[in-house]
Amino acid sequence: MQEDRKRHKKTKPWEYVILCACVVFYLLFPLTDGPVWCVDSGGYVSMHITREPLYPSFLALCRVIAKVLGADALMIAVLIQSLLAGFVTWFAGYVIRSVKRGSRILQLMTVLFQFAVTLLCRFAANRGSAYTDSILTEGLGMPLFALFVIYLFLYIRTGHGRYLCMTLGFSFLLISLRKQMMITLLVMGIVFAWYMLVREKRVRKFLCLAVMVAGVFLAGKLFDRTYQYAVRGVWMEHSGNSMGLLCTLLYSSDVEKDQTLFEDETVKVLYSEIMSRADEQQLLYGYAEPGWLSVSSHYADSYDAIGYGIINPVVEGYLSEHFCYSEPEMAMKYDEICGEMSRTLMKQSAMPILRVYVYNMFKGLVNSIAQANWLLSIYAVAAYLVAGAAAVYLIGRKKELKRRIEANAQTEAVQRDRELIEQIDCSLCFMFIVVIGIIVNALVVGLVIFAQPRYMIYGLGLFYTAGSMMGYDIINCRKKYWKGKEQAGDT
Repeated sequence: MQEDRKRHKKTKPWEYVILCACVVFYLLFPLTDGPVWCVDSGGYVSMHITREPLYPSFLALCRVIAKVLGADALMIAVLIQSLLAGFVTWFAGYVIRSVKRGSRILQLMTVLFQFAVTLLCRFAANRGSAYTDSILTEGLGMPLFALFVIYLFLYIRTGHGRYLCMTLGFSFLLISLRKQMMITLLVMGIVFAWYMLVREKRVRKFLCLAVMVAGVFLAGKLFDRTYQYAVRGVWMEHSGNSMGLLCTLLYSSDVEKDQTLFEDETVKVLYSEIMSRADEQQLLYGYAEPGWLSVSSHYADSYDAIGYGIINPVVEGYLSEHFCYSEPEMAMKYDEICGEMSRTLMKQSAMPILRVYVYNMFKGLVNSIAQANWLLSIYAVAAYLVAGAAAVYLIGRKKELKRRIEANAQTEAVQRDRELIEQIDCSLCFMFIVVIGIIVNALVVGLVIFAQPRYMIYGLGLFYTAGSMMGYDIINCRKKYWKGKEQAGDT
């Protein structure tokens, strides 16, 4: 008891130092760079109808605070984002230290990996700014996603209801922040299915969790509609969801073959106009150079040009010319036309769109832990293979330790083996959740939008944290192995 109190007293100052370091690190960026205005920032500030509800609401709250304090609203926003990132980075390190035998090395590595992501964005990437001081959803999304993963991990490890509530809560915030974060629902579904159905055979528990995940989805829909009703007086969801997939379908479409698929003459005429303009600007799949990197890069360059440069002017121009709609009515009719075009183009030849999807998905997997060029793509593949090999090794060691526990009657040795199994399970669980998040994100993003780093790096720091946890366990296993060898030699 006295030892626990001493350890707690020693831990507190250390945790305060790490927390202060994390907060100071992230505050340096808004204090030196100020709020960074990006291409998408205007849509969030103006509460555009195509934006999800949470971030515009957050910025509106910042404007209220700024009016009271007489300060700049955008500065308040990026300061809050930076404080949140600092706390989450500290909290991630604290949790890892707690579950890994109080390892300060792993705690520091966790913190430094999160720092590294921000430093790469600020100094190595073309954008030249940290997401924490940018007026973008990533300013909130990245720390919230880290919290989602951490609490999902804690729930799987402990089964405590409060951790489940936090996991579901952060998923709700994330899907209200940007539609891409619907991946959190899929991640929870896969993780719950593996641990509750496959490993524990708890069907009723899994069904209860599935209902809760569905509840988060419905709550997100309800929040979106409530927000739109409060802002625009119309019970609707935000607009523009159908454009993402449509850009990909148009990019891979063959106009000579696919125009025959359309039954609606109006949509067919709009499709022909869009494809004619895209062909003139060489934005279609046929103009890409061979190879996965060339195709995925050409697709990325073409995506916004097709969506914002062609689809929007053509469809919105047609609606403005033929109808006198309010903003919500215009948005709903826009979605109707784009949705019809997408459903029709889903019948196109599978090979071009499949190739675009596979290339884009692979680029997403690379960008999730490195950067999509030839050299770093080889590194990324190697990193995934190393992580897989480490997991296989630890699973083998865990089985061996279980056999030794069954055969070993020495209480002290059995206890040590059980502790090591617990540590291995902990690392494998964390890596499993992180990798599922990366894979699901790459699969989803690869289907509906180009896989630029901005959409992919949510799990970047966490992946290397999980790798360091497994490396820590491998070292402990090797130490235990050689210690056993020495003891056997002495006898």
